[in-house]
Amino acid sequence: MIQAKIIKLLFVAIFLSLAAGFSSLLYFSYNDYIHPKHVYGTWIEVGAPSYSTETLTLNEQGVFRNNRLIATSFEFDGEQVFIETGSGTTIYQIAGTFNSPQLRRLQPSIPSQRFVKAGYEDTVDMEGGGGASKRRAALSEHFGNK
Repeated sequence: MIQAKIIKLLFVAIFLSLAAGFSSLLYFSYNDYIHPKHVYGTWIEVGAPSYSTETLTLNEQGVFRNNRLIATSFEFDGEQVFIETGSGTTIYQIAGTFNSPQLRRLQPSIPSQRFVKAGYEDTVDMEGGGGASKRRAALSEHFGNK
């Protein structure tokens, strides 16, 4: 009788300790997932002409656009970066892959903007596909040969 109670008590104690351990694992994993350290660094605009390429730097001190402070803080929910400035809220979404981390601006949506993390520029076409310039070159070549 006493042994049965001890076994039940031991089973409940093990179950509760496992539940507490699993809960704490979930809690700490989620807090690490939403930590802004995942977006810290310098992000370089993709698809812009080289003379007007923007850089966006996110760090502990705030948000810098082209080396100028635009906000002293930002929020990161694991998927989106929210930056509150005097001209409103700008929202960026994590895009790309682990080997090519990118940010895509969601708000304001026009003009569209995409950034790649510094150090990963070789993983994307920094000219943005070069569609317009390639078409101009092809047309120029076509009509220049006649």
